[in-house]
Amino acid sequence: MVVSRADIKWMDAAARYASNFLGTTKDNPTVAALVVDPTNNTLLARAVTATGGRPHAETRAIAEAGPKTDGATLYVTLEPCNHQGKTPPCVDAAIAAKFKRVVVGQLDVDPRTAGKSIEKMRNHGINVDVVDRHQTTAQLHRAFFHRMSTGRPYVIAKLAVSADGMVGRVGEGNVPITGADAKNWTHSLRARVDGIAVGAKTFQLDQPALNVRLRGLEDRSPERFVFSTSERAHANATTIDSGQGLSQALKTVGEAGINSLLIEGGPALLQSLLDEALINEFHLLKSKKLIGTKGQPAFEGAYATQVLLALGFELREQRQLGNDQLFSFTKDR
Repeated sequence: MVVSRADIKWMDAAARYASNFLGTTKDNPTVAALVVDPTNNTLLARAVTATGGRPHAETRAIAEAGPKTDGATLYVTLEPCNHQGKTPPCVDAAIAAKFKRVVVGQLDVDPRTAGKSIEKMRNHGINVDVVDRHQTTAQLHRAFFHRMSTGRPYVIAKLAVSADGMVGRVGEGNVPITGADAKNWTHSLRARVDGIAVGAKTFQLDQPALNVRLRGLEDRSPERFVFSTSERAHANATTIDSGQGLSQALKTVGEAGINSLLIEGGPALLQSLLDEALINEFHLLKSKKLIGTKGQPAFEGAYATQVLLALGFELREQRQLGNDQLFSFTKDR
């Protein structure tokens, strides 16, 4: 069966629904599953992978739909798992539910599944279609795919700079640069990632909370990490030895099940990560404030946008956040 426009709309809806829960599913991908009645194209049930990563989206949606799954269509953003872990394989639940058709947004990159579930469902008489080059679900699962393929989390950097390219004043630690709208945006970004990290110097100088302080989302605070070349422990954060090399340090974070990692470190840590091509996404918040001659530059001899463009990053979005501007860059790998 050919994937239709209606199929694309349902899959887009599933991906949008799941995106609200990014950062809540631990080491598991944030999957959404929709059960749809194909006779009248109506939604019967929907679910996303539960907080903490279990139960998975498919089994939750099947439980909500009950007997209505018989002959229905299942839309799922990622191929159902095929391995026995802490929960049974989702592919078996889909088969037992007697779906007539399953539409998949992305094939799983986990070698324990990786196409095996597609074959298994087809062998049980289910019509299975995979949406070709579906960007919405690819974007949704990009962090999980990145960790599975490289062992490292998908790294997102965030940096606030003044109008004259400064991140603060020398020796003064944290200096407020952006306004309330930009700060709220930062907290919403924190709520959508699995981990957050700074360097030891920033952690000691600024004593950042690194949590989510938006009403109703306080429990969405990511796991905290500090990159350090010493063995000194840091309160309420996991110390990662960066003296072994930043790539290996990120693999250590990946081994902890962190799919996406937000870096809010200072210029030195960000420059080192950029030098080793370890940043996937960079968000630059630019204020209208001027810091002046006592300021600490984000990058020596150049503005941040010039540095990022020279390194092959592409500007994907630019928008206003109150009196500040947000520039979002990504780099294709």
